[in-house]
Amino acid sequence: MRFNLVRMNPRLLLYLSAAGASCAIYRRGDLGEVHNLPMGEEGWETFNNLLIEHPGMPVAIAVDTVDELYRQDILPRVHGPDRHEMTERRLRQMIHHSPYRAALHQSPAKEDGLRDCYLMMGLSNPEIIRPWLDIVHLRAAHLAGIWLLPALAIPLARQFRLNKNRLLLVSEQTGGLRLTYLEDGELRFSRLAPVDGSQYENPLESYAEEIERTRQALVGQRLLTRAESLRTVLLDPLNTLSDLHAFLPASSGFQCESIQRAQLLDTLDLPPSLLAESADALYLRLLLWAPASANLMTREQREETRIRWWRRGLRLVAVAWVGLSLLTGIGLLLDAWRLDRKTDDLRAATRVHLEREARLLAEAGGVAAIRQRLDSIQAWRTVEAQDKSPIPALKAAFAASSDTGQIRLNRLEWTANNPGNGAALTLEGEIAPFDGDFNDAHQRVATLRNHVAKHMPPDAQVKVRLWPLDGTSNQPLEGEFGHSRLNARFSIEARQKP
Repeated sequence: MRFNLVRMNPRLLLYLSAAGASCAIYRRGDLGEVHNLPMGEEGWETFNNLLIEHPGMPVAIAVDTVDELYRQDILPRVHGPDRHEMTERRLRQMIHHSPYRAALHQSPAKEDGLRDCYLMMGLSNPEIIRPWLDIVHLRAAHLAGIWLLPALAIPLARQFRLNKNRLLLVSEQTGGLRLTYLEDGELRFSRLAPVDGSQYENPLESYAEEIERTRQALVGQRLLTRAESLRTVLLDPLNTLSDLHAFLPASSGFQCESIQRAQLLDTLDLPPSLLAESADALYLRLLLWAPASANLMTREQREETRIRWWRRGLRLVAVAWVGLSLLTGIGLLLDAWRLDRKTDDLRAATRVHLEREARLLAEAGGVAAIRQRLDSIQAWRTVEAQDKSPIPALKAAFAASSDTGQIRLNRLEWTANNPGNGAALTLEGEIAPFDGDFNDAHQRVATLRNHVAKHMPPDAQVKVRLWPLDGTSNQPLEGEFGHSRLNARFSIEARQKP
């Protein structure tokens, strides 16, 4: 069974026949107790009381009567409003004497793929349903739909997978024997044959006669060949038609089978008690799955039903909106309450911290004392950052001179905390002993400079301020002639960034 949101809506189901009526309340997916309504004022009064007990409940009606019309027609393929207008015009031409009519859309025409088949159906005697509709109107209820009983054969064939090939569905009704012919699951025609079993010893013989008469009619209309077997399915909710198989042998062109009570209960999900009380429960259940295009309601009834559904939908939307607004408001109030609680907790924690801070400050001598100590610490850190110790630089100089060899340091000078210049180490010395080879002296000084740079911090700049022999033009030429001694003095400066 396929899920349909509209079918889940509660409704009052009414089944009308020449012998009387039956009704049941459908709610929350379950079919309630079946009420048998006699014809006339007594049945109308009971139906009226049911509508009073269930105000505003939609009413769906199934009609089982001989006053029915079926006409096959082929029309151009159109869609939407154009299809509705075309079928309405065609219905007025074919069934003009009754306002209760419908065009059941079927498969495309075999001979022309651009045209569709329709089954025009109508209720030729509206007086059958008029008193019931008057009660519906009086109680301000609205119609969910009006269907001829043969239209319910379509969902029945779908549920029992009988939608292949030709099929004659036979059922025993209060008004006679219902014979419904379908092709590939689509309704072609149906007839309610009144039977008189008094002229036969076995009443089932009259049923067999009507079935044979229907078969001959199908052959006469060239819907069935004489040699072809007609699949005949007996709908038997009370298990009373089993002996009918003997009157429909295969030799007479029948392929007879039955759908009995147990199969109906299992497939249609019917409570056993309902079907035991009344066989009409079967049709009331099928009424929930009646095809929409077979609905016989008039244009005015459809408009009224549409307006009611719109009102109900808008009402539900309004209720849902109000409910959502209330939930949102409650959520905001709860969130505000939560934030207030959190704010109170933070304020309490803040007070605790302030009290603790006050105690600590009092123990330390007050805010002024704390600030004075913090300023002293900051000043110390500032001085410490600017103060440069000469020990690493001196170690680097002595280590470099030891590694180089033939170096004699005459003077070491450490200069620190010069604004903008940083700390500097100056090395002055000479190559001793010196044999007069200035190239070798030059290399030794360069080696010493490199060794000093390697032992100094990475940001230090090491350069030679005085080479043993400086040949630049801006240096004066000094010395003694005669018995003077050659020397190779130098000066190296290692400066750290401030």
